[in-house]
Amino acid sequence: MMEKIGEKVSVNCVYNHETGKVTPMLLKWKNHLYHIGKVGLHYTLYRGETLIHLFSVCDDDRYFLLSLNTKTLTWTLEEIADEITN
Repeated sequence: MMEKIGEKVSVNCVYNHETGKVTPMLLKWKNHLYHIGKVGLHYTLYRGETLIHLFSVCDDDRYFLLSLNTKTLTWTLEEIADEITN
């Protein structure tokens, strides 16, 4: 079941200078570490004048929607689902 969260989180990511892509690798939320195994969709949108990057990612058991605010450089866990559907 999809649940809206809207909480700030810590994210470790890797930037590849050759492709220009950022890949989230590790998510820390409520003192739990989640190893991101797959990045699905990455897209951008504007909230007012602020560019937001959205990443659809998953670990072995859960789906997460992460956002990166380019003005404040803060990561937010927007949504979580505890079951991954194929």
